[in-house]
Amino acid sequence: MWTSRAALIACLTFLASPPMAQAGDRFIFTYDPASPAARTLTDTGLSFQFEKGLLGGVRVQRIIQTGEIGSADLKPASEAELGGGGLRAALGDQRPVGPLYEILSKDEGMSFVHAVCPGAQRAWLLIGRLDRFQDLKLQAVGRGAKDTAAHACSSMNFSFRSDLRLPDQDLPEAHLPRQRLPSD
Repeated sequence: MWTSRAALIACLTFLASPPMAQAGDRFIFTYDPASPAARTLTDTGLSFQFEKGLLGGVRVQRIIQTGEIGSADLKPASEAELGGGGLRAALGDQRPVGPLYEILSKDEGMSFVHAVCPGAQRAWLLIGRLDRFQDLKLQAVGRGAKDTAAHACSSMNFSFRSDLRLPDQDLPEAHLPRQRLPSD
């Protein structure tokens, strides 16, 4: 009798609990600048759009300047794209904080490249673990048109602000912000 009652309670508890994130779920996590380098980049913060993977990993798709128009698409990158010496040469004695993503230059991407690494023609971000209620560390590396290898540009810290689970389908362009939010 006891085991069937315990099983029933466990089943009801499971059914009453909120749905857990599954592979393919998309989120936006928003962070406030917490270091001088981060505040130089943005005073309104950054938001990261990402998708959860099957084994719990994430794939960051876009970085958005919170409360502003600017955003840039990201794609996972290979260390070989950095040129001679890879991450070890670019970061020196710093340890990489997370996976490597290239900032794509289309749309506002090139402006973001120049913001995180002045003078660079290509830039990459090493993005620390995106986790609810946890702060975030970013490292930026870049490469100029005549450079043979990437170099370290900046290391930035951000504090967690909020999260949002995105709907399964993309929002139509008409629902996306097109101008700066009015300031009070």
